[in-house]
Amino acid sequence: MHRWTTTLALLLVLTGCAGERTERQEQVPAWQSGTTAGPTAPAPLGRAEAQQRYLRIVQPYNVALEKLEDATKAGKPWRTVRELAAEVATKNAAHAVGLRETSWPVTARAPMAALLAENDVALEHWRRAGRATGPEELMREIRAAAAHSGSREATEVRSALGLPAYRES
Repeated sequence: MHRWTTTLALLLVLTGCAGERTERQEQVPAWQSGTTAGPTAPAPLGRAEAQQRYLRIVQPYNVALEKLEDATKAGKPWRTVRELAAEVATKNAAHAVGLRETSWPVTARAPMAALLAENDVALEHWRRAGRATGPEELMREIRAAAAHSGSREATEVRSALGLPAYRES
């Protein structure tokens, strides 16, 4: 069980408020793609609103990650951890939609695109972890997801939005 705890602790440190991705990459808002969408394209959020929106969008994903870490620290069975990994995948996918559908300030667009690209890779591993047929497969997929946590990109998004660095509680 120590291996679970160490891996998940590392995962949460790396992920810290990272955000999620989905398979909907082709649905990039016009403001991000550089095309003009006419008067229906939403105006970018102001800094304060963008900060609040980002934190609100990523919060359920971070909570799911914390539950996963808590379960591993408590030595829960791998099947329980697998269920929690599936929940992380669900929250990851939902938050990616929210991040993609938001009209971010210009300074946050490039780091947000990089975060979403990295998280698209992580999401597939979270989904595989949620379907794992054994503890070794589960850990392999959790480690793979952690390798694409997007923590560097999330730090850049937070900086672009004027948010403090993410700190684990």
